[in-house]
Amino acid sequence: MAPARRLGYDSRGCEVIDDRTPADLEEQRRYYEALIRVSPTAIVTCDADLRITSWNPAANQLFGYTAEEALGRNIDDLVANSVEVREEAAMLDRTVTTSPLQRFTRRTRKDGSLVDVSLRAAAIVVGGKQVGIYAFYDDVSELVRQRRYLESLVEISPVAVLTLDRNAIVTSWNPAAQRLFGYTAEEAVGTNVDDLVANDSEIREEALRYTREAWGKPGFREMVRRTRKDGSLIDVEVSTSSVMHEGEPIAYYVIYHDISELQAARRRLEQRVAEQMAELVRTGELARFLPRQVAEGLLAGRVDPQLGSERRRITVLFADMVGFTHLSETLEPEELSEVLNEYLRDMSSAVVEFGGTLDSFIGDGIMAVFGAPHRMADAEQAWSAARTADEMRRRSRELAARLRERGIPTDLEIRIGINTGHCTVGVFGSDLMRAYKAVGFAVNVAQRLQEAAAPGSILCGFRTYALLKDRVRAVERQPLMVKGSSRPVEAWEIVDLSGSH
Repeated sequence: MAPARRLGYDSRGCEVIDDRTPADLEEQRRYYEALIRVSPTAIVTCDADLRITSWNPAANQLFGYTAEEALGRNIDDLVANSVEVREEAAMLDRTVTTSPLQRFTRRTRKDGSLVDVSLRAAAIVVGGKQVGIYAFYDDVSELVRQRRYLESLVEISPVAVLTLDRNAIVTSWNPAAQRLFGYTAEEAVGTNVDDLVANDSEIREEALRYTREAWGKPGFREMVRRTRKDGSLIDVEVSTSSVMHEGEPIAYYVIYHDISELQAARRRLEQRVAEQMAELVRTGELARFLPRQVAEGLLAGRVDPQLGSERRRITVLFADMVGFTHLSETLEPEELSEVLNEYLRDMSSAVVEFGGTLDSFIGDGIMAVFGAPHRMADAEQAWSAARTADEMRRRSRELAARLRERGIPTDLEIRIGINTGHCTVGVFGSDLMRAYKAVGFAVNVAQRLQEAAAPGSILCGFRTYALLKDRVRAVERQPLMVKGSSRPVEAWEIVDLSGSH
C-alpha cells in the first residue's frame, strides 16, 4: 500500500493527510472528466499563462473549435479575438487572478460571430500558488435577445415607463417619460422620483404616501396629478408593478399615462351636469326626483355630497297605508300603479307643504324628516310633523272617497308614527349612488310607533308629545317595546290639533 501523503496544515494547525491510493485518485479523476464531458456548460481550464489545458464538448459546440484546435492556444486569442471584446477580456483576466468573477459578456466564435454568454471564472490554486484558471460559459443569446426586445418596446412605448430601486431612485427613464415630464434620461436617472415629478407642495404629501404604499405591492393604480420640469401640473394615471426576486421586491416598474384630455373632458362634463341641475331646479323638474330641500341645498352649496354625516336632533315621521295589500290583490297592475302614484303624490305634497324632507318611499310607506337638511327648532319640528300627519290623514280619507266614486271599493286608511330624537343625518352611499338620509334609534322608534298605530291614528313618542302638549289633544297609550331599548317607550295618540294653532 502506498504511504499516506502529508498535504500540510489546516486553519486550526492540524496536519492534513491524504490517504487515498493512486487507484482511488485515478477513479476520481475519471469521474470528474466524465462529468465535464457531459456538462451542457462550456468548461475550459487554462494554465498560468492562459494557455488552454482542457476543452469540453460543450465548448466545442458553443465556440466551434474542437479540443485539438483549442488545446495549447491562448484563450483570448481563441474566444476574444474581436476588437469589440478584447480589451474587456484582458481586464477580466487580471481580475480573476485576485477574486472569482461572474459576468454577462460577449465572446467570439470560430466563424467570427459574437455570442452572448454568462461567464463564471476563478483562479486554480494549488499549495497556495496560482497554477491556472477555470471558466464556465453558458449561452444566454436567447435571454439577451428577449431583454433587448423588451427594452426596445419600452423605448418606443407611447407611455412613460421608468424603473425605480427600493429607495424610489430612478434607474431607467424612457423617451416617453422625457416627453411627458421634460427631463432627459441623464437628468432623471439617479434622482428620487418624487423629487422629479412631485415637487409641488400641493401634491407632495400624497405622492410620498403613494410611493410608500406602492413598494412591495403586486400592483398599484391611481389617477393623480404630477409636476413637469417647468413646474406645471399634469393629470396622469400611475400604475406600478413589482420586480420580485426569491419572493422579495427588489425594484418596480412605474407607468404614467397622460390623461389630461380625459380629466379636462370630465371636468367639462361635471360643469355641464351642474348647469343642467341648476336648470332643473329652476324649472322645478329636479324636485320630482330629489326632495326639494336637498335639491335646493345641493345647488346652493348648503348640502355638500362629499361631506360626511353629522349628529342632529330631528323629528321623524313614518306613514303607511292600511288596506293596500288587499287593494293590490283586486286591481290590475296599471290601475294599482295609478292609485299608488296618486296616494304618494298627495302624501308627499303634505310633507313639503309643512317644511319636511322626504327621506324615502318604501312600497306604500313614507319616511319624512323635519329639521334636516334645514335646521328647525325642536318645537317647530314637532309641530310641523303633527300638522303634516293630520293633513296626510285628511287627504288619505279624501283619496278613499274618490276611489269609491270611481268604482274601486276600498277602506283605505293611514297610520302614522312620529318621534323626536338625535339621529345621524347626511349623505350616505357610494360613488354609484348617494342619498341624503337619517339613521339612528329615533328612526327605529318612529317606525315602531307607526306599526303599533291603529288605522287612522297618529302615535308619537314622549319627547314629541312634550313639545306638542299645549297644541294638541292627546291620549296616552300602552308603552311599546322597541329593539335596542332597555325599557318600554311611552306612546301618545294625537287625537286632533287643538286651539287656534
